[in-house]
Amino acid sequence: MFKRLIIALVLVLMIPLMAQATVLTFNFNIEFSDATPPAGSPPWLTATFDDGGLPGQVALTMSTSGLISSEFVTEWDFNLDPSFDPTSLTITYLSGVEAQSLRQGLDAYQADGDGKYDIEFSFFSGPPSKRFNKDLTSVYDITGISSLTANSFNFLSKSAGGHGPFYSAAHVQGIDPADASKSGWVAPSGTPPIPEPGTLLLLGAGLVGLAGYARIRFGRRK
Repeated sequence: MFKRLIIALVLVLMIPLMAQATVLTFNFNIEFSDATPPAGSPPWLTATFDDGGLPGQVALTMSTSGLISSEFVTEWDFNLDPSFDPTSLTITYLSGVEAQSLRQGLDAYQADGDGKYDIEFSFFSGPPSKRFNKDLTSVYDITGISSLTANSFNFLSKSAGGHGPFYSAAHVQGIDPADASKSGWVAPSGTPPIPEPGTLLLLGAGLVGLAGYARIRFGRRK
C-alpha cells in the first residue's frame, strides 16, 4: 500500500503540468465578403487546436460538419502569435482530407475582403472525390516552436480589407448547386474564444481523488 501511495503522490505532483492543457475552438458562423453564405445552419465549419498539455506540439482539426453536400472548402487561413515566426513551424498531415498545398509566412496571405494571415491551407477544387466537403475532417500536427500552445493561434489577422479582422477565415465554394460560381468567405465572429481545459486536466482531477483514496486506506490499515 505504501508503494501505491508514493505512486499516487508522484501523479499528484504532475497535475500542475497537466493543467496547462488547453483546447481552442473556432466556430465559423458569419459570411463576411458580402457574397453567399453556406446553406446549412451555422457554425458551418469548426477549427480546434489542442496542445494536450505538451508545449511545443499542437493538434489542429478542421471540420466541415455544417456544410451541405454540394459545398466544399478550398482555402483555410490561420494566424499565429506575432512574436513567433510562422516559417519556423513544422506542419505535418495526420489524417482526413490532405491539403493540396500549405504555405507559411508572416502576414502573407489575404482572405477576400479581410486581413492577412500567417498560415494558408489550400484544398482541391477539382474532382469531388478529392474535395474537402461535407462531414469531413483534416487533421495536422504542428511543432517547431518549443513554447507553442493552442492559445498561440488565438490572434487576429492584420487589417488589410474592409471586413474583419478575424481569428481565422475559410473560402466555401459550391454554395448553390445550380450556380457553381457562388461562394463565400466565412469566419468566427465575436470576442476571442476562451481556451478550455484539456482532457489531461480532467485526468488530473481523477488522480487527486485516487491519491485521497489511497491515503484513507493506508490510514485505516495503520
